[in-house]
Order: sequence, then structure tokens, then C-alpha cells
Amino acid sequence: MELDAYNRERRFRIRQDEEVVGFMRKVSELMVLYSSDGFWWRGHKIPYNEVDEFTGLRDKNNRHIYEWDILYYKLDPDGDYRRGVILWEGRQQHFGIRDLEADNFIPLFVEGVAMFNPRQMEIYSYLFINPELKKELGVRE
Repeated sequence: MELDAYNRERRFRIRQDEEVVGFMRKVSELMVLYSSDGFWWRGHKIPYNEVDEFTGLRDKNNRHIYEWDILYYKLDPDGDYRRGVILWEGRQQHFGIRDLEADNFIPLFVEGVAMFNPRQMEIYSYLFINPELKKELGVRE
């Protein structure tokens, strides 16, 4: 996620294994807020054991896109939808879409510029509830 000097907040989806139990916002090192619905926030911690980081982008339905989201996306705004999964690329330290048909990795940001318009992406599932796909891709949490 691209952050500037004034926006240090980080967002996360929090889970108990495969079940989404809420969301977390780290406003600062000392201020962490939790929400079960992403709308009402409070300081009371929600129990969780898995964390998915927000990428900084939203899909065409205005939903936050998190790592492990499976989505339809378009490389060309006028082209056909493709299937991909949001993953963190550890060597280059950025989020991207791993195409499920072509097996290539497209970064979400290049030099701070978003490579996709929200109209080009739509979340339809999660990798954490698709163990067969997770195994096929060779990824683990």
C-alpha cells in the first residue's frame, strides 16, 4: 500500500482461520481501532488469528481490496475480464495480481501510480477459502 507523509493509517481484514470476523485500522502505533462491519469503529479488540492487508485500492463496487482476494480484472479497460488473486511479492515488496490463467504477476502500483482503475476490478472470492487453489499456486499464509 502506498502511503504518503500525512496518511500513515493502515487497514486490515481480520479473520479466525477462514472466517472474516472484522477489520482493523492502525491509525498510529498507539491507536488501533476495530470494527465487525467496517463502518463502526472502536478500541475494543476483536479476537483474530489471521490478518490480510489492505492494498490501497477498491473494486468497482467500492469494496476495499485486500491480499488473498480473488477477483475479475481487466488489463485493458475495453478488454475481457481475467481471473487473478491479490498477493504480496516479497522480493520486490509490493502487492500485485497473480493471473490465474497466464501465471504472471502484475504490480498494483508502479512508482506510486495505480495500474488499475476500480472499474477494472471486481472481488468474487477469497484465496483463504479455496485450499485447492492455494495449493496449486504454492502459496501459504
